[in-house]
Amino acid sequence: MTREFDMLADETTHDENLVTVISQIRRLIDGASLECGCRTRVDELLLRFESLTARQREKRILDQARRQRRRIATIMELLHELDEIGYGDADRSVLVEARLLFEDIAEAALQGARLLNVAALPSSKAGVR
Repeated sequence: MTREFDMLADETTHDENLVTVISQIRRLIDGASLECGCRTRVDELLLRFESLTARQREKRILDQARRQRRRIATIMELLHELDEIGYGDADRSVLVEARLLFEDIAEAALQGARLLNVAALPSSKAGVR
């Protein structure tokens, strides 16, 4: 699970770096006092780049959320054996294993919710303007 948190942090840092680079490029262009038709073209290109970056970010986040859903589905398959255990048959180790599986589901669900929360943020607050 720590790996997923690290991946989300890396993605956020990557997105923040892109926003910084785009902002620096915009400042350079603003400082250049371009008074020609190329200024409009440069602005259009930057907007297209920002849009592309936002779509790529959204795709990465949705892919990560889907991985969490698949993780939950896999764990649910493992929990099916809990249905086969009789009330008198359950030993402590089986119950501990089931508890850990439920905790894994909770972690995956929380991670999926966090990912989708980031994806739902307006682009300017999520790292891309």
